[in-house]
Amino acid sequence: MIVTSSRKPSVEIRRLAKEIAFALGVTYVQRGKAGLRTIEEADSSIIFVSDTKRMGPVVDITRNGNTVFSMLITNIIPSERTGVFYKGFLTREPDLYKLLSPHVPITLDLNAEGAICFCGMQKMQYRLQVMV
Repeated sequence: MIVTSSRKPSVEIRRLAKEIAFALGVTYVQRGKAGLRTIEEADSSIIFVSDTKRMGPVVDITRNGNTVFSMLITNIIPSERTGVFYKGFLTREPDLYKLLSPHVPITLDLNAEGAICFCGMQKMQYRLQVMV
């Protein structure tokens, strides 16, 4: 699995894509002038992070060129990680867990602090509010 972003991502989108790649233990690929088909040749599973400008970042998961999951991130809440470091995503929502579990490492934790939580680099933790 590869995480990438749009060709000319904003600093925030690039940072979010890198943090997601770190959390999931996968590779972040800077797209540059490469098209998505070129990246798909390296790996058929892609997490594509882009910006809608008005509504917030969008995360699309594609397999073999087909979008299998899409979500709009309505709010990103970063904080310093004080608890235990964990890999993958955490969610408190069973429906979101069912949708994401076939595609990314995710754990259902009814005590999670947000719809999606993950540990980032440099002792950071992120809580995402999302719309599917």
